[in-house]
Amino acid sequence: MTVTRDVIYDLLPLYFAGQVSEDTRTLVAEFFKADPEFGRMADRFASLMKDDRQPRDRDRGVLALRRTRRFLRYRNQLIGLAIAYSLMPFSFGFGGGHITWLMLRDKPQMALLFALGALGCWIGVYLMGRQSRHAGL
Repeated sequence: MTVTRDVIYDLLPLYFAGQVSEDTRTLVAEFFKADPEFGRMADRFASLMKDDRQPRDRDRGVLALRRTRRFLRYRNQLIGLAIAYSLMPFSFGFGGGHITWLMLRDKPQMALLFALGALGCWIGVYLMGRQSRHAGL
């Protein structure tokens, strides 16, 4: 039995998706060698198929997982910044047997800036928490 262009044309979507057996892959490759014009046309078809192909379910799952990981990483970094900014105005030192509050006493303007930064970070943490609860995370 001879293999015609129509048979190979029917196999092309599966061939380019990588969902054919090794024997079928060999058959299609040999047909491309025997008919170079059809091989060139098939390559153009493959490039069009790659451009128009919708992401598969597995690809969508991987993308969703990456977005979730990135979201959680940013949220954790924001929580860390919020804690650091919240504690920074209350930084202290020990001297002469007692605690010396450094920033609140010596630089109240800077302490206020850190407090405002902490407030902004805590608002961001709250909003990200609402977003994650809405998404079901």
